[in-house]
Amino acid sequence: MASSTKQLYLFLTACSGNWRNTIHISCQGETDDFGYLLAVDRDGQPIILAVQQFYQLTGVWIDPAECCGQLTEAGFEALYAQYLLWRCPTTEGNSLRNLCEGTADRQ
Repeated sequence: MASSTKQLYLFLTACSGNWRNTIHISCQGETDDFGYLLAVDRDGQPIILAVQQFYQLTGVWIDPAECCGQLTEAGFEALYAQYLLWRCPTTEGNSLRNLCEGTADRQ
């Protein structure tokens, strides 16, 4: 199974097949970034998918206001600080992007 297909499957499973059951994470300082969608799997681990990637895979454009919650990038990093310490030990790069790219590899 292709990595992007597996990632979409994990994401849709975590949000019960509806992107509206996710939390939209807005990114600071990047005007061309549409943000990320956060769902949580049955073990409580975050499943991250970029809004742009979701659109490319499904053809569905999301409205952040229709998500069940809103969060800033800083808020996500504060909420998942200990988790990020273990999953993304280096401070290089964007933690959301790193989690988004690594989601399919973990299952």
